[in-house]
Amino acid sequence: MTNTTLQSAKVKALSRARCFTLNKILGTSVLAVLLLSGCNMTAQPEVVTVDTSLAVFERMNTQCIVQVHAQQEMSNNNEISQYLSLANTAQYCVGDIQFSPNHPDIETAMQFSALAVVNFVKAGDIQAASEALTQFRVKFPQQDLLFNDYTSFVDTATVLVKQDEITPHQLTYLNINPTLRAEVTRQRRWSLN
Repeated sequence: MTNTTLQSAKVKALSRARCFTLNKILGTSVLAVLLLSGCNMTAQPEVVTVDTSLAVFERMNTQCIVQVHAQQEMSNNNEISQYLSLANTAQYCVGDIQFSPNHPDIETAMQFSALAVVNFVKAGDIQAASEALTQFRVKFPQQDLLFNDYTSFVDTATVLVKQDEITPHQLTYLNINPTLRAEVTRQRRWSLN
């Protein structure tokens, strides 16, 4: 090989080595830039947390709650006066407090309002039960409680206090206990004959 060819081969080899080194450096830099910019592009959206501990709620009276629980335990004689007393006490505990969906006492208030409706029905005061159910619907719009058998409190109470206003078609679609549905159907059939 001639001197020029050898020199030309050395230049090409050196050029390739520089190019390889330059590509390696650039590749690493580009990769680092891409990784860093990629992390920024796929960053999670900023989550804003709201501190609800600063919200002020009017709470239910603790002594009143204890009194309702004590009356529930003592009401085993099935006396009308006990049902009425328990219903009135439960309504008194809920009072005029406004309950938002994040109110800490909302579940207790809903249970006490439902307890009032049920005890008015047990006492035979259907007018008071109907009024208590209306108050429940106004105070807790689009909310409901479920019994142990997953039937709806609102639907069940509606059937109990407004039997005459519910059509047989509506009765089939309400989320009520099948035994109650059968009893209402039976009563309607006997009242027609």
